[in-house]
Amino acid sequence: MTRKFRLGQSREAQDLDHREAYSRERGGESKRRQQHAERLETGIESHDAEALLRLPDPTPWMHLPEAILIQRHSQWVDLELEDRTILRATLGGKLKGVRLVCGDRVRYSAAPVEPEDPRPPAQAPARGDGGSPEAQVVAVMPRKTLLKRGGIDDREPWQLICANADELWICAAVVDPPLRPGLLERAQVLALDAGLTFRVIVTKRDRASKKDTLPELDPLREQGVAIHETSALNGEGVNDLHGLLQGKVVVLLGHSGVGKSTLVNALHPVAALKTGGLTKFGTGKQTTTASRWLALEAGGTLVDTPGIRTLSVRGLDRTLLGRVFPEFTTEVLEDPMAFDPQDDATLDHLELDYPERLQSLQRLWQEMEDRNPNQNVWR
Repeated sequence: MTRKFRLGQSREAQDLDHREAYSRERGGESKRRQQHAERLETGIESHDAEALLRLPDPTPWMHLPEAILIQRHSQWVDLELEDRTILRATLGGKLKGVRLVCGDRVRYSAAPVEPEDPRPPAQAPARGDGGSPEAQVVAVMPRKTLLKRGGIDDREPWQLICANADELWICAAVVDPPLRPGLLERAQVLALDAGLTFRVIVTKRDRASKKDTLPELDPLREQGVAIHETSALNGEGVNDLHGLLQGKVVVLLGHSGVGKSTLVNALHPVAALKTGGLTKFGTGKQTTTASRWLALEAGGTLVDTPGIRTLSVRGLDRTLLGRVFPEFTTEVLEDPMAFDPQDDATLDHLELDYPERLQSLQRLWQEMEDRNPNQNVWR
């Protein structure tokens, strides 16, 4: 049976990367593919990625009360008021296409709103727990910071993580799953792009010997990046984190299974988040399904995010790499692909203490290209 391929799939590595590939197909199928490709090309070329981050002018609504958006649902949002009570609200008409995210400061109207809830009354959440919308968000205030990562394609260029945060903490387990320096480098790029303080939180420290100095973190230590070793099991390092949270909004990122939810429970026992271990394949079980805004009684706010598989840096400025990889010269940073990481003479010439960092630099440099990596369409 002949296998059918969708647009973007390839029989060989570059099989659909040129227009000539369509000439090898039957007439009808070839024409359909070409038309589909042309529509995608048009949309990509005319798309302005930065336009998706612009917010409407909030000036006409400055007389209304302000709240913090702590979670977005498909039809409404949850707001935290000044007294830390929770209010559920719908979005005003002009905000339907605006990308709102956890941490946004919004203006809302307390006028009653009649929601269109398809569920039977018995299934609808109670009014006291933020169930039925009681207000309408009409404006979004300018963002102090915006933490984002690269999107899946040119039509979805950004995935927003949190607005108005102060610090980004990347959680990395010593084992189960193993510590991955590549994730830390990507998180550092995202923090620099957003203007956030960057910290590495090492979890499950009790699972490794005290003699293990975690040499994977040496390049970050030499840059002066703050690294905090913790163990939620015996409380190691947790009190130090309490002090760092005072008066700040901190975003927690990390792979599924690194102990992020366990750490949150240690810092904020009232949260009582569900925790999980590893699957039989050695990957983490995702227990957090949406970003959670957790205001701490002792001061400060934690934003717990779902476990990630990877952090895309696509679309971010390549000049940020000079701050993530300060050991490289300008010559290397301008064109790292010109250097062979497998060539001993090249590595000797560069005098690198950590030769594997050249490959890391090349991966991020390539990913920051403008070309869409998820649509194998000739452009």
